[in-house]
Amino acid sequence: MRTKTVDVLVAGGGTAGVIAGLAAARNGAKTVIVDKQRCLGGQFTAGMQGAWVGFSDKKHRIVGGIAWELRNIFKERNAIVEVDPETDVCFLYDTEVAKVILDEITSREPNLECFLDTSIVDVIQDGDTVTGLVVLSQSELMEIRAKVVIDSTGDALVAYKAGAQYEMREKKDIQPMTLMGRMCGIDMDRVKRYYEENPPVLDTHVPPAWHDFKTFPGFMHFGLADELKNVQLPPEKEYLRNWLGIFTSTPNPGEVTINCSGAIEAHSTEGFESRAAQENFSQKCLYDVAEAFKQYVPGFENAYLSAIAALLGVRESRRIIGDYKVTLDDFNTAREFEDTIGRGAMPAGAHTPDGVTMYVYDLEPGQSMTIPYRCMLPKGKDGILVAGRCVSYEAPVANCIRCMPQCMVMGEAAGTAAAIAVADGVTVRNVNISKLQQNLEEHNVIL
Repeated sequence: MRTKTVDVLVAGGGTAGVIAGLAAARNGAKTVIVDKQRCLGGQFTAGMQGAWVGFSDKKHRIVGGIAWELRNIFKERNAIVEVDPETDVCFLYDTEVAKVILDEITSREPNLECFLDTSIVDVIQDGDTVTGLVVLSQSELMEIRAKVVIDSTGDALVAYKAGAQYEMREKKDIQPMTLMGRMCGIDMDRVKRYYEENPPVLDTHVPPAWHDFKTFPGFMHFGLADELKNVQLPPEKEYLRNWLGIFTSTPNPGEVTINCSGAIEAHSTEGFESRAAQENFSQKCLYDVAEAFKQYVPGFENAYLSAIAALLGVRESRRIIGDYKVTLDDFNTAREFEDTIGRGAMPAGAHTPDGVTMYVYDLEPGQSMTIPYRCMLPKGKDGILVAGRCVSYEAPVANCIRCMPQCMVMGEAAGTAAAIAVADGVTVRNVNISKLQQNLEEHNVIL
């Protein structure tokens, strides 16, 4: 078995992990990112999310740092749609250009290596301290030792394998998964004209969590209830009347991204038969929704499903038990934590388990919740930080923490803290918070 020793090892090169790797490397740490996909970015790229949600508190931009650096690169390449960056609920971006951008900026970092198509086999520990991973690329195993491991796998896979405490809601309560798709060949002028002449009555114009935001870039439609109101559907398609099916425009003409509910009452951490069923059900739903758009929305007559995302969009799975658990009260009071590493302002809450809608807890315009560093520290474990949707928080807080900008914020903080810990010869739990915050602010992170 090959062996390798680095300062920082990032498990998962998705939305949080790629930023963590960049931050660690830029702060002088010899860093490796391992990811099971063929490209970096996770949901940001292979997941084809397309809508970058969570930059604004309805009055001001609350996210900076590397996430904002990426936004500026998209802007230079005409690969993003925005109206007012201070108040937009999201930016619409080109997911294929995103793959190229992430590859370009990571390849420029001399302290950073990225191993793609690489799976995590096992965790190496010394007592309660995580010291590395065994990973598999094709048929070759490698043991990678590191001073700090960052778990940005989404499902807290490293923390779980290390025996860290975690919680996960029962299947009947957990948020549904989704599978993104893309349709081309659409007459968007006709689509817009149709909805101007036939404004939705049963479906609102935007998801419940987005109602109070002043600006939305591009075009969006939410749900199929109006379109299918007087349509006789076969029994197996009746679910579409109330199913969460959203389409949004993209930076490219005649193209939309579809976001619809997929597997419900399922744990993404399950494998084999269960995982196959989740994938197959989600793909069927996406195809059904795309066909419904084509059949019942004027302007979609010549449209076709041009792409299906390479991975399921998982909203919720394991959440670690951290040194601090972010609570719904923290959100509702817009709490200012002393160890803040960034901010979130999207309405808290969750998508309902039936895949139909969502419930939300909102903040007043101009208010946001800070994200504490301690929620990224698995209780009872050393040598490891967690970044992304699997950090420590109460389930109803999910929508404020799991959005991609907030995952990027946590990734930047984790990578920066890891590099500081290595340089100062301390554990990540004992990193000087003032020093971490000063470093983040020097890199334009908004605390």
